[in-house]
Amino acid sequence: MGTRLRLSAVTTLSFTIDGPPPTRHDPGRCADRSSPNALPLFEAASSAAADREDLPITSPVGVVFASAEPFPEFDGYDIPTAIEEVLVDAGVLADERLVESERHEVRPELNGYSVRIDPVVEIDRHATAAL
Repeated sequence: MGTRLRLSAVTTLSFTIDGPPPTRHDPGRCADRSSPNALPLFEAASSAAADREDLPITSPVGVVFASAEPFPEFDGYDIPTAIEEVLVDAGVLADERLVESERHEVRPELNGYSVRIDPVVEIDRHATAAL
C-alpha cells in the first residue's frame, strides 16, 4: 500500500481589513477592485501578489473569514464569494473555483474583517499489488 502526499508551495496568507467587506455592484456580476468596499482588500492583496513569486495561487485552498458579526446575505451571492472575486482581481488567486472550503468565524473583538487562505493538503492513498 502506498501513500502519496501533495503539498502546495503556497503558505498561509492572511489579510485584515479595517472596514466593511466588499459587495458587488450587480448581483449577477463578479466583484472587483471597483466594487463597493473592495479597494482596501484589493490594495493589500495586490501588494502581497507583487512581492511574491508563488502568486497567483493555482492549487486548491481553504479560506477562513472572520468578522465581528455574521456577514449579511444578499440575493444571488454571498460576501465570501465577493471577497474571493476581489482576491482573483488582485492576483492572489488564479480562479475563485480553487476555493474548496470556506469557514466563517464570528469574533466580536474585530474591527472590520479578516481573510486567511490556507493551502489544501491532499493525501491520495492507493493500493499496489506486490508482483
